[in-house]
Amino acid sequence: MVNQIFQISNDNLWNLINDHFGNGGGVYKIIAMSDNKPTAINRFIGIDTTGVLYIGKADSFVDRVITLKRSLLPDYTDTNHKVGKVYKEHPIIAAHFPLENLYVDLQADDNPENLESILIDEYFKKYGEVPPLNANQS
Repeated sequence: MVNQIFQISNDNLWNLINDHFGNGGGVYKIIAMSDNKPTAINRFIGIDTTGVLYIGKADSFVDRVITLKRSLLPDYTDTNHKVGKVYKEHPIIAAHFPLENLYVDLQADDNPENLESILIDEYFKKYGEVPPLNANQS
């Protein structure tokens, strides 16, 4: 399995993803980082030292992650990704996790729906709840 981490605010994000994955997809995690280390997040049971804010799936990383990035940008009004909608509707989230501290961890997989389900279930079993931005979706 190919796995790569990219800074979401990187101006070259599309090219980086395209170079590593082409039209491939899999599971992506939004990770909060500071000083090149994951940000610890208090959870219902314990502390998530990996900084996971969201776990999602993508048939094409290029398409889905660029949609995610656009939805997070302050001057982009369309929110085609629910994470961007939550991020913008709750300024305290953006203040605590600024865009420049958000990274996307991409894990290639031929069955992203299954892997996403497994990873969210594992997270829940470990912390007693899903990642914070997965929980805020309606």
